[in-house]
Amino acid sequence: MISPKIKNKFSNHPEIIMRPIHLRLSEEIIGHLEETAGAHGFNRIQGLIRLYIRQGLDRDNCNYSLADDVLFIEKLRKKGVSQKIIDEALADVNKNCDLG
Repeated sequence: MISPKIKNKFSNHPEIIMRPIHLRLSEEIIGHLEETAGAHGFNRIQGLIRLYIRQGLDRDNCNYSLADDVLFIEKLRKKGVSQKIIDEALADVNKNCDLG
């Protein structure tokens, strides 16, 4: 297996280091993620999990904005997530931050 640092050195965005993590989830949670991912235009659950993590970070730290993560949003678009869904998610996050 190639180290993430070496792999990302030759990627289009070498300043962003992506590291794999391993997460154990129940079959029930995986099933719900697969249904939700499909309903929201994700081809796989990985993008949806990343979105949920980012939304949690947004909720807990209003100084961070998912809207600033251009690479993540561009990857969502390339995976077929509509701009409408992206905008709705960003609006929801910003609304929750304003209420806090």
